[in-house]
Amino acid sequence: MLISAIVAAVGFEAITASLKPYAPGPETGSLRWSPKGAAVELKEENGALTGSFALGPKDSAGVMVRLEKTDGSKWVNRMLVDLNRDGKFDSEETYNCTPSERNGNWWSSFTTGDVMVPTKGESMRNYPISFWFVEDPSKPDAAKTLRWSRRGWHEGTVEIGGKPAVVLITESVMDGVFDQRDAWFLARDRKALLAAMSRGMEDHAWLDGKAYRLTKIDADGMSVSFEEFDPGITEADEALKRDAFADDKAAKRAEKPVAFGHDYEAAIELAKSKGSRILIDFEATWCGPCKTMDELVYTSADVVAAAEGIVCVKVDGDIRKDLTEKYSVGAYPTMILLESDGKEVRRAVGYRSVKEMAGFLGK
Repeated sequence: MLISAIVAAVGFEAITASLKPYAPGPETGSLRWSPKGAAVELKEENGALTGSFALGPKDSAGVMVRLEKTDGSKWVNRMLVDLNRDGKFDSEETYNCTPSERNGNWWSSFTTGDVMVPTKGESMRNYPISFWFVEDPSKPDAAKTLRWSRRGWHEGTVEIGGKPAVVLITESVMDGVFDQRDAWFLARDRKALLAAMSRGMEDHAWLDGKAYRLTKIDADGMSVSFEEFDPGITEADEALKRDAFADDKAAKRAEKPVAFGHDYEAAIELAKSKGSRILIDFEATWCGPCKTMDELVYTSADVVAAAEGIVCVKVDGDIRKDLTEKYSVGAYPTMILLESDGKEVRRAVGYRSVKEMAGFLGK
């Protein structure tokens, strides 16, 4: 499969790497990042939840799944998955778990055997997956959704410039087929390879200061071909240009960060008594942009100055669901600026830069 956006370069020889599947483990290591989990909509059927999802070539049968509650369990604790794609659940395709409570939600997590994915030929290839199902007791009528994510990648060794190099491809769109929507990376050793943030397959990768772009991708992920080319920019200049947080990293730091409290009710009362505005920063422990704002934005001199005189409080949305409902918060971070009487002035959703946040607070 050729990538349409790639034009063959003159004077550079294509390099082909044979790849094989890897799954995370003590000997193989694990990637620094993983794709966003895919969703399977479920329907109630004979006391269970059932569904299926596509994986592999378009003419492949869907992967059937079934979730159950056994032995009087209040929460889902059993999963059946059609790993071999034969249209039925075998005894070895049944998995049990012990549900656990996290911030008021109940999680049922399953690490099953590998789902089999048809290849272009007659064979099948392994596809390691992790599944999880979350129930919110406060929303019994919410749609039931099973989520899953691939745990593995494909990797191989080639020789570039007379020295060994390693190449990795991994799915960004989890459909069991490798194409230009997915990701890849190059490195001299596995440690650097696994630690790197992969790039889209329509993008180029760097190795020893030279840029390489893909010219061919095997849909089964068993090989890729790539070539050296001149992108018209150095690796260092490109890294600086691509760094979305470059300005925030360079911002002047304050002696102390924005002083956030963590008691919502106390913050509301304090703002009323002082007649001051209040900033509510809705966050979650798993929220990456929230952590980045804590590191780069709320430590900046401009934002600290803009927050002077404002009562600032952080709210964990996973714990204070009553407040996420009250303020209609559906994503993190969500920043809401209120008058002392509770009237909303404005809100912002998602990461906001130093410049944006200083303006948000200062108007």
